[in-house]
This record gives sequence, structure tokens and C-alpha cells, in this order.
Amino acid sequence: MANAKGSPKTGGGKKGTPNIMTRELKEICRQEAPTLVKELIRLTTRAESEAVRVAVIKEMFDRGFGRATQPIEGTMAYGVSEQLAELFGENVNGTLGSEIACRGVAAS
Repeated sequence: MANAKGSPKTGGGKKGTPNIMTRELKEICRQEAPTLVKELIRLTTRAESEAVRVAVIKEMFDRGFGRATQPIEGTMAYGVSEQLAELFGENVNGTLGSEIACRGVAAS
């Protein structure tokens, strides 16, 4: 039976507690890491499919150097985006919540 809208969640795990299966899988992967890396290296040179080789090389670079940064478009003024500054400017009467709702932006 579902809880009424707005009622607190009851039961289940505590927030932030890792799933047991996830924890076990991570531990297995850590133990097998040397073998897995050797297999990835083997695939980079010996896989028949070029798509497989490219995917493996990408994974190796992601693990070795971190993922490439994703550029974010927009303009900043004093460390604040112009859109956010505009919202704050319009909030003179304390109506930022209604402004967000009107624009269809989810409040965090």
C-alpha cells in the first residue's frame, strides 16, 4: 500500500547506505583489477572489431587520465551566471520561488 502524498518514507535502508550487491561487486572488481587491466590491454591490440578496440582504449584513457571535461555554455559575471543574476535581480519583492515556478525551473 502506498503512503499518502507528503507522508514520510518508512522502512528501507538509511540514506547513503551502499547496496550490499554493489559493495560486493566493487570488492570483486578490486580483487580482479590486475587481471581485468591485462585483458583490456590485450583487447586494445588483438580484438578483431575496431569498435571494440576503440571502446577499450577509451575506457583505458578514462581510467588513466579521468574523463574529459564537458564545457558549459553561458556567460558569467562575478561568478554568477547572467540568468541567475537576472532571477536575483527580479527577487526584490522576495518572489524568487514564484519566479522559478513561472519559468518552469525546478527548485533545488
